[in-house]
Amino acid sequence: MNKLSNQIIAFFVVVGIAVAALYFSGVFTENEGASSESETTDRTARTIEILIYSDYSCPACKMYDPLTQQIGREYGDNVILTHRHFVLGGFPHSEIAHRAVEAAKLQGRFYDMHDLAYEFQADWSPAQVDARQYFIDLAEQIDLDMEQFMTDFDSEEVAQTIESHSQEGRRRTVSGTPSIFIDGHKLRQLPQSYEQYKSIVELYMYRD
Repeated sequence: MNKLSNQIIAFFVVVGIAVAALYFSGVFTENEGASSESETTDRTARTIEILIYSDYSCPACKMYDPLTQQIGREYGDNVILTHRHFVLGGFPHSEIAHRAVEAAKLQGRFYDMHDLAYEFQADWSPAQVDARQYFIDLAEQIDLDMEQFMTDFDSEEVAQTIESHSQEGRRRTVSGTPSIFIDGHKLRQLPQSYEQYKSIVELYMYRD
């Protein structure tokens, strides 16, 4: 074997040793991606509160409510959902709807009436509809104690709860619905999709 051949073999041996060293040192692995993924996985989610001021006559509230409830289901115990009454003056039957929901809440059936109020919004909200009777019928459908429901529905206590929520909202600069607060911070702009809603929630959930 001539001298040139020996030099070529020696060159490739050196290159091979260098490549092996680089490989086992991690240069040719995906350490950066793994590190980034690990950092994301290792973050600890903290519990946050989503507070919503809404009016049951409001079409936008009806649209956002399923998104908010889906957030609650997806994040479980890491999200506390809190609903506040905020009666708008432009709708004829808003207070009746809020009274019905609050009265149902006193029997532990908040979401039953809450969901029905939004589901049948187009039926009870027109001015010519007897909204009071409509909600009485809904209360019977979900098997509430009707004597207690009627007492609570017309009670001053329920009226004061609704008014206190609305006053609280006004103190917090709420002027329209839905108004969403996350950990006390009012969203200046409502999310335009569920994915955007999730991104906003996670910003609060994972921030230091």
